[in-house]
Amino acid sequence: MKRYIALAIALLMLVVPAVLAKDLGNRDIFRVGEASFISESEFTVPILISHDEDLAAMDIPLTYSNGVTLVSVTFENTTVAGFDVQIANIDQQNNRVSIGLVDMVNAPKEDAFLKPSASGANNIALLHFRLDDPNLKVLEIGTFTTEFPTHELMFVYNEVVDGVPHVRDLVPEFSGGSVSLSSRAPGAALPTDFALSQNVPNPFNPTTNISFALPKDSKVSLSIYNVLGQHVKTLVDDYMRAGQQTVSWDGTDVTGRTVASGVYFYKLNANEFSQTKKMMMLK
Repeated sequence: MKRYIALAIALLMLVVPAVLAKDLGNRDIFRVGEASFISESEFTVPILISHDEDLAAMDIPLTYSNGVTLVSVTFENTTVAGFDVQIANIDQQNNRVSIGLVDMVNAPKEDAFLKPSASGANNIALLHFRLDDPNLKVLEIGTFTTEFPTHELMFVYNEVVDGVPHVRDLVPEFSGGSVSLSSRAPGAALPTDFALSQNVPNPFNPTTNISFALPKDSKVSLSIYNVLGQHVKTLVDDYMRAGQQTVSWDGTDVTGRTVASGVYFYKLNANEFSQTKKMMMLK
């Protein structure tokens, strides 16, 4: 299996660049989201993409400015969590990371390939940083040109022509890589109370973000329920650090199926705190 995956990656990266094609649809956009601090010296930055065709693979080489250390890259609870191959090669010495994502071209599964998001952007990865410079206010994230194949960013699309799958690669536009760190600089006060915010966007389709405040390290449970009170999905069941937290829900239940349109409730339990709010899925 490992050999097959390695061969699949090699074929995509060697063959696909030879069929570079013009994007006939909307311009594809790659960008980074806002920083979310886990502690005084730890924060995460999401990678977001906007596209209008099914994605079979992505090759994303990134650089980042001094003053931080990239500790890890995770793909859990993102829209590419089901991709067959998820790779992040971190070069801390040169402040670089190369992210590779592949969903097998001939995959028979129903959820093969990354579909365009109705909300405008797909969250495909989460960068976990450690803040080394207490005076750093802005983190700059950019791209670099790989040596082989030569490119900065590459999206690989899947097309089916006469029943035969084909792939073509396109270079997306990089839109903004400045991440503000001022909202949670060292010494900034932690939240004084537990709080659960209204999800954004609301109504949503299919992804929404749920934010909450933790004044101290807490055992957190965040779950989704339907109007009958039936459990739909648990988004968080873990110990979390004090601070502002944000969790995304992609509109799926525990089986991975997209839920029907309608009203849903999300409930936060954190230590002695408990609160429930209402939201609407609107297709």
